[in-house]
Amino acid sequence: MKICFLLSTFAYDGIKRSVVCYANAMHDLGHEAWVGVLHDWPGKLSLRAALRIPPERVISWDGLGQGRREAAIWRFFRRERFDVVHANTRKMNHVGRWVALAAGVPAIFASEDNLCLGRSFLTRAEDRFLARRSSGVIMISEAVRRSFLDVERLPEEKVHVVRYGLPLDEIAAARRDEEFLQGFRARLAIPRGPTVVVAARLDPMKSLETFVEAAALVRKRIPEAQFVLAGDGPEAGRLRELRDARRLNGAFHFLGARQDVYDVLQLGDVVALCSAWEGIGLSLVEGMALGRALVGTDVAGINEVLAHERNGLLVPPKDAVALAAAFARALGDASLRGRLAAEGMRLAEEKFEVRKNAKQLLDLYEASAKPTGRASRPNPRIRSIFREQPSSSSMEDRRGGSCRDSRLP
Repeated sequence: MKICFLLSTFAYDGIKRSVVCYANAMHDLGHEAWVGVLHDWPGKLSLRAALRIPPERVISWDGLGQGRREAAIWRFFRRERFDVVHANTRKMNHVGRWVALAAGVPAIFASEDNLCLGRSFLTRAEDRFLARRSSGVIMISEAVRRSFLDVERLPEEKVHVVRYGLPLDEIAAARRDEEFLQGFRARLAIPRGPTVVVAARLDPMKSLETFVEAAALVRKRIPEAQFVLAGDGPEAGRLRELRDARRLNGAFHFLGARQDVYDVLQLGDVVALCSAWEGIGLSLVEGMALGRALVGTDVAGINEVLAHERNGLLVPPKDAVALAAAFARALGDASLRGRLAAEGMRLAEEKFEVRKNAKQLLDLYEASAKPTGRASRPNPRIRSIFREQPSSSSMEDRRGGSCRDSRLP
């Protein structure tokens, strides 16, 4: 099949990492995978380098103004004649679905949350219109699927759950020995001791103040315990102030955004996530695959990854006392951690192996592809909008004056 994955950027976060894994898996399975992005994401925290597909199949529309950008994507869809377009992330879900509808290309869109929650009436109406005309909707957890169906009232058979997929063989190869981890810990200036790691965007939904408060409580029982927070976001300043107020300097370590997340997670005896709500919690899945015990909050999404007393410990959300008790229990019991970690590795293989989940995606793609041929029936009303956009002379395509796709190096 010929598949185009759409992203807003190559920024290093959970859903984009999963999409890159799926694009690589489709390529490895012999399909023609392309990736298109609205904006380049330069720097060391770009996922561009993780793609294994040929570089000519990576397309960027960065630098094009609104209108010309959509026209360029429309011409790209019509020219390449994809079997299916798979849109991801909020912005590209919006742009990609409109343009795919205009170009007559089957479109599936995926989301890690309910697109309509917390949005204006007009935006919600537009999302409903596009959802009903998409070939399929993919949600990353059953909880998000139920929430979406409650709001959108789509036919249940149109909304599917396909969980994050991870290259477990690559993760296995990334496991580090104790000598490496001790050296890595020293380079990060993290003292030795029982350690809890959280890797997350520093966002209010992650409820990371609960993590800081729990760390302060654990230190009273286990004075040598260490806590690591990897990630960046709008809550960084407030969390640092709280860390200082709880006198956790030297025990609570902010690492910022990291691309070596597998190494960071392996610093922990426990990998945790204390979100108030969650799509699924990719760092927990990665922690499982790396053989770490988990602690998480009992909220929709996380409790589909973490089974209490099987591969981790669940606690109520926003309850620092319960979270601290779970940390202390796991850090103080090596046999418990070993049992939870072993079951976690088995569950990761069962539910989150990228090639298994890619085959589930392929079934949806094949059901969505039109039997009459690719891009065979563009919507005439919407098509005219994109055809009327003027092309820039600096971006003319040699094939006939259409706005040319700017390609990533």
